[in-house]
Amino acid sequence: MRKASAFIVLACMSLGACTGPSVKDLQAQSQLSGADQAVHIGKYDSAEKILGQYVYRDDRGHLKLKYMGISSDNRKQAIDTVVSLLWETGRDDTLKQFADDYLSGDEYKATICRITERQAMYEEAYQCWNKMGEGERAERVIRTEAALRILGTE
Repeated sequence: MRKASAFIVLACMSLGACTGPSVKDLQAQSQLSGADQAVHIGKYDSAEKILGQYVYRDDRGHLKLKYMGISSDNRKQAIDTVVSLLWETGRDDTLKQFADDYLSGDEYKATICRITERQAMYEEAYQCWNKMGEGERAERVIRTEAALRILGTE
């Protein structure tokens, strides 16, 4: 029994299957959690400083995620935190570009609908939410537009 246990431990160690996340992964996870918290409490400069380790601007000025040395779980956390930061700071053009590159499915569609709604493109926002099957949200967009017209601010 001892030989079998020793063999399993050695095999596990050599394959890396028995180990948990690396110290580097845990450090990245901690940093990204800190950046996320900073976004949620409005400390955008702090969040940007932390996220600077994980993103860069390419030659065209597009915001890109660094892939080297980051696990898939941490990559997802980085993407979500960047999206939150861009939304909270109102950088819609950069958010749209980043969403095009890194989001998919309903997450992508909802982000685009939210941007369109915030930019007061109400008809487009209505269509966007409606296509997603979000009838209540689509109707709310129309009510918002109507209220703004009544108040004379639109």
